[in-house]
Amino acid sequence: MSLLSASSRRKIVPEKIAHFCVGLPLIMKGIDKAEHFQEHPFLVIFLFAAGAFIILGATFEHKIEQRIPNFAKLFHVAEGMALMAIGIALLEKSSRIPYFFMFAGVVYLAIGIFEFVTNAETKKRLAPRFIAVMGAAFLLFAAVAAVLNTLGTRNAWAYITSGVIAVVGAFILISRRKLFHS
Repeated sequence: MSLLSASSRRKIVPEKIAHFCVGLPLIMKGIDKAEHFQEHPFLVIFLFAAGAFIILGATFEHKIEQRIPNFAKLFHVAEGMALMAIGIALLEKSSRIPYFFMFAGVVYLAIGIFEFVTNAETKKRLAPRFIAVMGAAFLLFAAVAAVLNTLGTRNAWAYITSGVIAVVGAFILISRRKLFHS
């Protein structure tokens, strides 16, 4: 018998997918950088470790939360810090992906800090505003990324990524009240 209800399992699945969508590219980037292991050993190890941490943390988050209180909050903060560090480390070689990692890192760090500094009552009151700020940040990031891409490489994948991030931002803004009242 599962301890999670069907509705709470439905809420967990998108969050796990988001974590996997962050962890898997880190491992793929580690594989890509592994051919230059002699030049960047710490970066390669860090990419693999961060990707594995995120995937394993997402996979076992609820089981670990039963043993370590506040693990989910700590996980978001650690994931955010790792993603920002990876973005900074990748700045020297890549033109687009580091900014995505830094943006995702800031999002996860903000979520983790918000979870830490708010109690249940305050969280319920402030969550729609917080999520509105996050949605606006997604839209702003998408716009800046599209403009920088237009001024720079005009890469089709960067436009597609900017479009997806803009759609996510719009979805967050449109459905922010439903997200916290379901």
